[in-house]
Amino acid sequence: MRWSVVFLFSLGVSVAAQQQALPGSQQAAPPQRQALPAPQHQANFEAERRQADELFVSGKHQEALPLYEDLCKQDQTIPVFAERHGLLLLEKAETTEDIKQKTELGSAGLAELQRAQRLGDNSPLLVQTLYNASKTPLGAVIGAPYGMLPLTVGYTHVASARAQALYDQGEQEFGQQNFAQAAKLYIKASEADPQFYLAALNAGDSYFREKDWKQAGIWFQKAVAIDPDRETAYRYWGDALWAAGDKMGAKAKFIDAIIAEPFVGSTWSKLQQWAGATHTPFIIVRVHRPEFTTPNGQLKVDPALEKETGDGHASWLVYEQVRVAHGARTPGQLMMAGATMKDGQFTPSGYVHTLDEELAALNAMLDDVQRKVAAGTVTDANMEPGIRAMLELRKQGFLGPFEMLNFHDAGLRHEYPAYRAGHRELLVSYMNTVVAPGVVQ
Repeated sequence: MRWSVVFLFSLGVSVAAQQQALPGSQQAAPPQRQALPAPQHQANFEAERRQADELFVSGKHQEALPLYEDLCKQDQTIPVFAERHGLLLLEKAETTEDIKQKTELGSAGLAELQRAQRLGDNSPLLVQTLYNASKTPLGAVIGAPYGMLPLTVGYTHVASARAQALYDQGEQEFGQQNFAQAAKLYIKASEADPQFYLAALNAGDSYFREKDWKQAGIWFQKAVAIDPDRETAYRYWGDALWAAGDKMGAKAKFIDAIIAEPFVGSTWSKLQQWAGATHTPFIIVRVHRPEFTTPNGQLKVDPALEKETGDGHASWLVYEQVRVAHGARTPGQLMMAGATMKDGQFTPSGYVHTLDEELAALNAMLDDVQRKVAAGTVTDANMEPGIRAMLELRKQGFLGPFEMLNFHDAGLRHEYPAYRAGHRELLVSYMNTVVAPGVVQ
C-alpha cells in the first residue's frame, strides 16, 4: 500500500515510479508557448547526450547532473533534458545539509520539472513528482500559482514531541516488519496527539499488514476524520475493504480518494483497477476542444470554425468567444498572478479561469448546437461524440463535476477546494453514474 520511493529529500518529495498518468483528468489545452531560444548545439552535443543518458540509466546520477545542466543550456526545447535535470537537482537536495543551498536546489529542480511540463512532458513520473512536491511547504508555495491544492491539516500538522518520538519508534518496527508492535506504537502516538494524521493512518496500515481488516478500517476512519481532504486514508481503507470482501465499500472509498485529491494518478488508478477486477465499466468521457489564440487581445478565428459542416464542431467558436469575453487569452490557464501563503493558500490578483466562466461558455456552445439541430443543419448521427456526450452530461446535471475533474487548469484547480466543499455529494453521484457505473455482488 505504501509507495515505493525513488528518492526522498528533506522537503518531503517522494516519487512513485510506476504510478499511472491521471486517467480521469485531461488537461485543458495548453497555453500558447513563449518563443524559446534557438538550440545552440556544440560539436560534442550528441556524444554528451549519449553519455548523460547512459549515466542516468545506470544510476550514476550525480555524474549525469552537470551533463544535463549543460545540455539544457544548449537546447531548451527538449522536455526529457528538463525533466531529468529537475529530478537530479531534487536528488542532490536530499544529500545537501546547508538549508539555503537545499532550498535553492529544490526550487530549481521544481522549476525545471514545470518547464518540462510546459514543453509537453506529461510522464507519470513527472506528474507524480510535481504533485507530491506540492504537498511540501516549499512545493505548496511554488505550486500555488499553478492551482495545486493547498496543504491541509494532514500535511501541515506538527506532532507533539512525545507523539513524534513514539511515531518514529513505530516506523522502526514497521520497517522491520514487526507490524503488531508498530501498531501499538502508532496508537500511542495518536493518543498523545489526536490530530496526528500519519499516526492514525499507519496504525491502520500496520493492522492491514496483519490482515486485521476491521481494526485497519477503524484507524483509517480516524485518519479521515482528522483530514477528509487528504486522499491516502481513503485509498488504504478501500484496500482493506476489498481484502475483507466488501467490493462496493472499497469502490466508495476509492471514489472518496479521487474527490479528496483528484489531480494525482494514484487515486484514479485505484478505481480503474477496481473496475478491471470487478469487470465493471470505467468510462472517461473524451472531448476534443480546439485551441485558440488571442493576438493583441482579440480572438483569432480558426477558419475551420467559420462554417458548420453538420457535426456541430463550428459551435466551438461560440465557446471561444464567451471565454475571450471573460478575459481568457488561451484555452488553458497555466498559472495565475497573486500572493501565496506558506501553506499554499493563494490570493489571485488578476484573471482567473472560473467554473462560472467555463459553464457559461459551454452552455452557450451547447445551446448553439441545439439550435442547429432544430434547424436541421446538425444531426445527431453526425454530431461530434464529445459534444453529444456533453449534452447528455448537461441533461443529467453533471457538467460541473465533469469540468472540475476532467478539464482542470490553474484557475479551475484553484477553485476546486471550495467547489468540493459545496458539491461533494454531486461529485460522488457523477463518479457512480458516469465514470464507474454499476453494482457488483
